[in-house]
Amino acid sequence: MKLAKLECLILFFLLSPALALAAKDTSDYPLRVELLSNSALTYRPYASSGIANFMYRVNGRGNVGDGTAKHAFDFKYDSNIRVRLTLRNETYLAKWKKPQHELEVLVPEIGKDGRYQACDMLTTVHEGALVRTSQGLIEMSQDDYKARQERREAAKAAQAQGQPAAVSNLSVTSNPDSAEIEVDGALMGTTPSVFHLDVGTHTITLHKTGYKPWERKMMLVTGEIKLNADLEPENPK
Repeated sequence: MKLAKLECLILFFLLSPALALAAKDTSDYPLRVELLSNSALTYRPYASSGIANFMYRVNGRGNVGDGTAKHAFDFKYDSNIRVRLTLRNETYLAKWKKPQHELEVLVPEIGKDGRYQACDMLTTVHEGALVRTSQGLIEMSQDDYKARQERREAAKAAQAQGQPAAVSNLSVTSNPDSAEIEVDGALMGTTPSVFHLDVGTHTITLHKTGYKPWERKMMLVTGEIKLNADLEPENPK
């Protein structure tokens, strides 16, 4: 019995090439990766009830860049964890194992500073770059993406020289909590959270496994605003 369990454990690690635990030198990972959308299938690589053998087969889209350029890419990987999407202004460290075709992405271990899980992703790199909008992900040409970034930087500079922009403090909660929060198509965090948003119209969307998506388009004004969402189960009993 013990020998059988040992064989299962060995087989588990052999069948998990996409994920490895390691202490990594982050200076060896010059790339910055954004994971912006994905879909996952689950499967069991072998039959066993003695140890966990739950695996994710994930496909998705994101951006990969080296600090001077950013390109959209499609990715896929098999792993015993599902690597979460990146939040706004967040990236994963990465390096090419096969340029343009395979990335090694470092995923921080929760609660363990300096420890990472190395996830290998097969990739197809595109010429343009992806941006999040209220209509979802859009791939722009490099020229259009550069012009967009220049406009955003110019707007920040103009704001810094003038009066501070009017800000709304939006508190988002849900029942149940721990739902993913999107603001205008950008993943911002999970409930409960507080965001400082520009005054104006914004679309707030919540997602949680096992529940129907919840969405509200609302006009935010200066001051404190509280928003609570009662999520509806996908398959109510």
